[in-house]
Amino acid sequence: MAELRIQPKKSAPSPWLLVALALLVLAAATYFFLRPDPADEPARPVPASATAPAPGLPPGASASADSLVRAVPLATDSAATAPPATAASPARAALLRLSPALTQLVDRPDLRDDATVREQRDNFTSATARLEDGDPRASLRPGLVAAANLLLAVQQKAYPNLDAEANGLVRQATQLSGRDTTPAEQAQNQEYLRNAASLLNTMSYPAADVL
Repeated sequence: MAELRIQPKKSAPSPWLLVALALLVLAAATYFFLRPDPADEPARPVPASATAPAPGLPPGASASADSLVRAVPLATDSAATAPPATAASPARAALLRLSPALTQLVDRPDLRDDATVREQRDNFTSATARLEDGDPRASLRPGLVAAANLLLAVQQKAYPNLDAEANGLVRQATQLSGRDTTPAEQAQNQEYLRNAASLLNTMSYPAADVL
């Protein structure tokens, strides 16, 4: 008589396990389909302190030295691409952009009563008058030198710790040709204007805060 083999019946998986797996799959699908797209998120507001001008600068002016001379491009290696020394000269535009900030600086109560500061301010105003009129024959050099002398007067009045920077700027100004045609002249003017803007930015803070 043949022997019959009886195999134990395999138990079916628990229905609760199937329910849990189904919920897990549903939750994963919901997450991937409904998660927010980063591109749709609104941009975070920029803090006011990041765009506020430093004390002493005119409204709308940035405390960054680069912002005051942004109109001055890097000099190229080809003289053919250099702009002519006209009213549209980058260095001329940058100097005139620097002028309102310089004027507002020397109008501070602790500076405007100083005779030397007033004299140098008058010299600067006279030197830049022809540039503001758009005279293409006007040299940049008087305005550049006058700006350096004005900052030197401010330094001597209120910022004794900036003696090296102010005198260095005056020396740099006296070495400029006053033209803005060749790449070399553009580079020299740009370096001077950046140094002048940096010194002006430092002086826009109270003397007690400048180490």
